[in-house]
Amino acid sequence: MIIELICLLALGFISAVLAYLLGIGGGALIVPVLVVFFGYPVHEAVAVSLVVVVASSISITSVNLLKNMVNIKLALFLESAAILGAVGGGLASVNISEQVLSAVFAGIMAITAYIMWKKAEVDVSSVDIPLDMGEFDRDFMDAGRGELRFYKVEKPEQTMFIVFLAGITSGMLGLGGGVFKVPAMNVISRVPIKAATATSNFMICFTAAAGSLPYLMKGFFHPAAAGTMVLGAFAGSKFATGRLAKVESKSIKLLFILFLLFVAVQMVYKAVTA
Repeated sequence: MIIELICLLALGFISAVLAYLLGIGGGALIVPVLVVFFGYPVHEAVAVSLVVVVASSISITSVNLLKNMVNIKLALFLESAAILGAVGGGLASVNISEQVLSAVFAGIMAITAYIMWKKAEVDVSSVDIPLDMGEFDRDFMDAGRGELRFYKVEKPEQTMFIVFLAGITSGMLGLGGGVFKVPAMNVISRVPIKAATATSNFMICFTAAAGSLPYLMKGFFHPAAAGTMVLGAFAGSKFATGRLAKVESKSIKLLFILFLLFVAVQMVYKAVTA
């Protein structure tokens, strides 16, 4: 029991660090580990994941707001679609068998790995203030460059559609949806990757909270596991925001991609043999 609690603390810690670096919420790590290595039912693992994701995202976002990294207006505009998708996805998920949900999760993991591998990072920000700053256009503090930079947001309506799909994924599978939100904001709307990651973490707070409601109402929850992992997530978020502000995430991203592919295979096996 003690060993399991220590492992859960470590899982919460690592998920929060990855959430900070990649803006993905951490559910892509939490759910498969709970299912494959701890033997949790898929629905229960998703419920725990969503609660932990909310906790870590709140902790990370509180720091990002102070560092002037979050585009609040854009986040609130996009999040209306994400919440609708999350609630719908959660309602659909609780009525889907564990075998089907495992297979869907494996497919999402493979797609996630591909997106993270192929994702092109766009940065058209500038130290000069644009003459025609729009409603969603703003500045952010680039810690790596040590300077304030400005950017313009393009095609927010197209990004909103992707965010809606991310919300469905979040509600169904316990993901924060950031793996879709971050590339959409960066590639489609031209939000610099660091600002997109911070904005995604802010949005994930609401998406995951909305997606967790159907699971909690159906009784799919494990308080001890969730509470332990939340403690680990708070510690991980404090460590990441204090020590990793200037760290490049390329090496971590590659390892995470390999892990996602490994887990996808494990989830397929579980779906076939369950």
